[in-house]
Amino acid sequence: MQRRRKTFGALAAGALARLAPLGLPLAAAGATGCAPGTPKSAADAVTPTPALRPPLTYAALGASDAAGVGVEDPQRDGWVPVLSRQLPQPTRLVNLGIPGVRLFEAIEVELAPALEVKPDLVTIWLVVNDILTGIPLDRYRADLDSLLAPLRSGTRARIAIGNVPNAPDSLPYLGLPPAERRAVAATWNAAIAAAAAAHGATLVDLYQRWPLTEHPEYIGADRLHPTAPGYRALADVFRQTLASERIV
Repeated sequence: MQRRRKTFGALAAGALARLAPLGLPLAAAGATGCAPGTPKSAADAVTPTPALRPPLTYAALGASDAAGVGVEDPQRDGWVPVLSRQLPQPTRLVNLGIPGVRLFEAIEVELAPALEVKPDLVTIWLVVNDILTGIPLDRYRADLDSLLAPLRSGTRARIAIGNVPNAPDSLPYLGLPPAERRAVAATWNAAIAAAAAAHGATLVDLYQRWPLTEHPEYIGADRLHPTAPGYRALADVFRQTLASERIV
């Protein structure tokens, strides 16, 4: 997210250069020393295996937030590296975030490198710049399909996509009055949810789960980019969602 966008070509070039089921019967009572029909203890319950096991390759598609704009040490405090450190290790991070990028531009410069690295996990957060710069919602919907379809067909990655977050009424987030901002977020978030469902991606519901309304300090002095605590909380929403879906 970035209201003042730097030269897109230069930013793109720099970024590319960095470049058990539960409760099954036991096969034999002797396996646990219990007679048939004896309830198993909680310790004996089968824990579903996560979908992803290390070593992992994690590719992040995004804009200035993925790049960590707003904190002194983006490689340490940006939400993408924070999430990467929370994943099962070893995890190889490929952060393709470019400040100021919109979805259609990310398709042009971030999609091909993401496909090339054969990721196990892909996160996408590409929406705020589209709203800020007046991209029509119909075009955004089509762009989502153009991004998600090749990621689904061209990789084995699990895909997690974030939506438009909420914000305190005192914060002019997205440059819109609170009521209008909530209406816009609802419409765009419905489009993101529909695309995620259509392409088998996991929706990360930042609107409901990233607590900006309770923590206005999560947004920095520019009233747009997160602070270090805000990035940590954002990464935690992604991590908790991935865990709840048994992806990690």
